[in-house]
Amino acid sequence: MKEPIQSIILKYALYAAFGVGILMSATLPLMIDTYAMHLGFGRITEGYRTFIIPFLMIVSVPSLWAVLEMIGMMCSIPTDPFIMRNVKALNRIGFIFFILAVAFLVKCFLFISFLTIVCVFFFIGSGLFSFTLAALIRQSIVFREENDLTI
Repeated sequence: MKEPIQSIILKYALYAAFGVGILMSATLPLMIDTYAMHLGFGRITEGYRTFIIPFLMIVSVPSLWAVLEMIGMMCSIPTDPFIMRNVKALNRIGFIFFILAVAFLVKCFLFISFLTIVCVFFFIGSGLFSFTLAALIRQSIVFREENDLTI
């Protein structure tokens, strides 16, 4: 089966996101002021710097893991995307999103901002969506296996 062009574009976008994520995580302690200036946050105070650098380094690990899981799922599209490995990957991604939601919720108690609250709800919604999609794919695998047995 030929891989759709959208899948190819998405796969390369995930590779790029993973590369940029690694690069930004590795250079974060040195480049935090530059990143903040380009994003329009201005200069970062020393007290906030001692919190935000470790926080961003900690949340970058599960974020990059989720991107790797998505890359693995994208590699199965040309052959057979309805496999249990993808169900397990979606469940892991959902769990990662809930970990990130908890991390940002903890950040709300230390340094609250509107964007932090939005991130909490985004990660909760993304985790629920991921678990729902995993259940949907699991059920489609069951239906396909039953169909294969009846023919």
